[in-house]
Amino acid sequence: MSHPSRPRRFALALCVLATSLLGCRSTSVPFRFSPSPLEILVQESPGDPILARVLVGIPGAERVGRSTKGYPELLVRLRMENKGAVPLSIDPATCVLLGSDLARFGAPRPERPGLLAVAPGGSEAMLLRFPFPMDGDLEAPLLTGVNLQFVVDVDGRGVEASVTIERVFPVEVAPNTTFSTGFYYGV
Repeated sequence: MSHPSRPRRFALALCVLATSLLGCRSTSVPFRFSPSPLEILVQESPGDPILARVLVGIPGAERVGRSTKGYPELLVRLRMENKGAVPLSIDPATCVLLGSDLARFGAPRPERPGLLAVAPGGSEAMLLRFPFPMDGDLEAPLLTGVNLQFVVDVDGRGVEASVTIERVFPVEVAPNTTFSTGFYYGV
């Protein structure tokens, strides 16, 4: 009975690994937005009691189904805390997301069907996936910021809320340079 030699098995394993890595491409892009999360206090009018505290965070963007060919979607997480005495809800269909160029993202796809409903004193969270505007790209300039608009249902009355979040771009730093004097000068 013959067995492949160790160097042969190692070479075969290396080829399989290299081939699999060549076929891999990232389907998600890490986006950082500030502030993260952003807090919104929902009131029917100024001076009225606070009905809800809503936190909005953007964990990133990815292609639908995590495939390399799917259209890109921006992920938006909402967490609502009910500060009032009546149940509150947000219908994902009322959520509208605009890019900084005022292009409207597609209708949100919630991670689970139904409303984001919160009993008095409770809190719930939901992830929404917004398809990029037509011809959207994961590196699109429309993502320098986004504006999210939504409606909180309070006992059959709709209270509109809106929040704008700015994208934070990575700062590129030049490498430190050493001169013969031994001092380091950084840029």
